[in-house]
Amino acid sequence: MRRIEQGYSLLTTLLVVTVFFLLGLTIIAVSLQHARFATVRVDDVQSLHKAKTEVNEAVADLKAELSDPNFFTSHHIFSPNEWDHFLGLDSSNPGDKTMAGRLLERYGVMVKDESDQYQIDKQQVFLRVLRLEKSFDDGHRTRTVARRVFVTNTPSFLKYALGSNRAVVLNGGVYIEKGDVYAGETGYASNATTYVSRTNELKIENYDSGMPRFSDSSVWYLNGAFQACGQKKSCWTADETQARFQMTNQWESSWPGGTTEPPPSFQPSNEDFVDVDFELTVADKLLQAAGFSPSSPEYIAEVEAVQEAADKTEALHQLANKLKDRFNELNGNDPLEIIKQKKDKPLYVNGGINLIGDVDIQTDKGVNQWLIVNGPLKLNGPQNNFINIHGNFIVFGDLRITGKVRLDASVYVTGKTEIYQSRIERADKGVVLLSKGKLDLARINEFDNPRGEANLKGYFYTDSSATIYAVGSYLSIDGGLFARGNGDPAPDTDIYGLVVNAFRGRVEGSNGEPSGFVPNPNVASSRLVVRYRPEVLVEQGTGLPFVNRLSLVVDRLEVR
Repeated sequence: MRRIEQGYSLLTTLLVVTVFFLLGLTIIAVSLQHARFATVRVDDVQSLHKAKTEVNEAVADLKAELSDPNFFTSHHIFSPNEWDHFLGLDSSNPGDKTMAGRLLERYGVMVKDESDQYQIDKQQVFLRVLRLEKSFDDGHRTRTVARRVFVTNTPSFLKYALGSNRAVVLNGGVYIEKGDVYAGETGYASNATTYVSRTNELKIENYDSGMPRFSDSSVWYLNGAFQACGQKKSCWTADETQARFQMTNQWESSWPGGTTEPPPSFQPSNEDFVDVDFELTVADKLLQAAGFSPSSPEYIAEVEAVQEAADKTEALHQLANKLKDRFNELNGNDPLEIIKQKKDKPLYVNGGINLIGDVDIQTDKGVNQWLIVNGPLKLNGPQNNFINIHGNFIVFGDLRITGKVRLDASVYVTGKTEIYQSRIERADKGVVLLSKGKLDLARINEFDNPRGEANLKGYFYTDSSATIYAVGSYLSIDGGLFARGNGDPAPDTDIYGLVVNAFRGRVEGSNGEPSGFVPNPNVASSRLVVRYRPEVLVEQGTGLPFVNRLSLVVDRLEVR
């Protein structure tokens, strides 16, 4: 029995040793496999990081090259064709003296022209849409890092969701879903909301309207101080004698404690701000509408005359009168019917005009034609159905938009602009509206509840100051708002710059006034939502304002 038991013991021992040996081999194999996977994973991450870095460096290189204020003359670029040759877009094998060739040689980054996808007239404008991309191997397949870049000679205000060269005041629960905010001077934020009643009484709402909310990728660029107030009704006082809201002494230099909204990311702006020259831009649009090439002696002489005039607005009036023989002049009792018949050339009205109904100033090729109004313009939509506005406008006077409208236009206004008691729906291309005078947006889509989709598409700019009310109103904007801050203070305030009032939550109406305020901390309940959209830079084409400098608008980095 002992010999048999000894045999079993030997077998058991050998079996246990074998099992442990196999377990050891398995552990070693697994460890080696994990080490190999870890090495591959590190290599993948490093390859991805390297590709991202090289694409970003290529973007920075392109940006530095275009930052020269005398870029066009330094490189002898006077036409869009010469511009494409400099970029290297006119060849499938760009040389090393072109930007595309240089970026490929330095960083291995390919430059692809996507301008045709946006129907850009490359013979008429310098705007280009480029895709900078770099491929890398992640160990399993080849992937691509890419950034879309808009190269444009448009002013800096078109780069921001909200902004001003002076102060930016964000009262209440505005939500910056995408894009950045720019304040050339002081930035202000509060959980207060102010509005003006139909009887012109100044109102300060008691409810907590929410603090402004920014997306994780959004930045508030500040060149001055920051002030905030979390005291609701104590942030502002209403001075009825002067008909304006004024700040109290409750503002402090830090984000209010006890608020559910986190403070935004603040950074100083390190870029030169490229301003729009309103009068020269309008002169350019008038002359190009009349058929003058920017390189012609006539064009240069007329632009210089406007630039040197003591009263530039009057000089623009005189230029419009001088050019009217090149336009189809409207007269008669039915201007809309005449507009339908005479769109082969720009249209001209000597005096104010009130347009009720659809306004279609597109050519047979679907390109927006110009309507020059030598006086104030009113666009009045009816209450029972929406009107569609297609075209480009130059207005020598004030502009007022009311009723139900869909805007697909570029609009230049030498006076003030008011959009009031309107119901606005998103149009295909949207609107780019520039006003020399004050901008006032109020009572738009009143008492609609937030529904997560844009009802207005475009950019709104004033050379002066602006006040936006989204208390009873509901505005969801794909685009942006900017007030340069010259001239008069913002409507109903003593602030020079942009003033925004927005409630976050549900609001009911009673006798045409906001009531039944129900605050909601969810950003989806904000009654003013702004999403920056660089696509507007290409969709309005020749109607966009321009400057004699190039800049980049860079979209988000993609990994595919």
